[in-house]
Amino acid sequence: QMVFMIIAVALFFILATLFFFAIKTANLYQESIESERDRSVGLVIKLASSPEFSYRGVSNGVDSDKLMALKKQAEYRDYFGVNGITIKKLYPEYPSTECNTGNYPNCTEIVLFKKEGDTAQSASSYVSICRKDIIGGRAYDKCELAQMIIQTRENEF
Repeated sequence: QMVFMIIAVALFFILATLFFFAIKTANLYQESIESERDRSVGLVIKLASSPEFSYRGVSNGVDSDKLMALKKQAEYRDYFGVNGITIKKLYPEYPSTECNTGNYPNCTEIVLFKKEGDTAQSASSYVSICRKDIIGGRAYDKCELAQMIIQTRENEF
């Protein structure tokens, strides 16, 4: 009977250890997903404040004129290390139209580039999209609320 009791206690500890590691593994997977999401949002903020995007004098501001110029530069597609970058104006609301040289600035969405393929994850952050505008012969900074969205490959981070 003593042998059976020792075997039962050993099995109990083995099962308890397996249960503990199963819970830790599940939590580890969830933490890795959250970490990837945080890194993606950090990358969006980092891109928005890079010299290629930033608007002079506005914190977290993106220059829409620079974006339209970058849209034409194919060599920048691999420079940023993401599969796509899109900036959508949120306010004031306009009908959804993609920006091109013919309708800019009366448009709502600037798609810098979007690579086809395995874009599985996207991350976004709110930014101010700004440009110089002229009213009554005077230039001023016109800023609007926008959302910057990047597409990445799954498990890229």
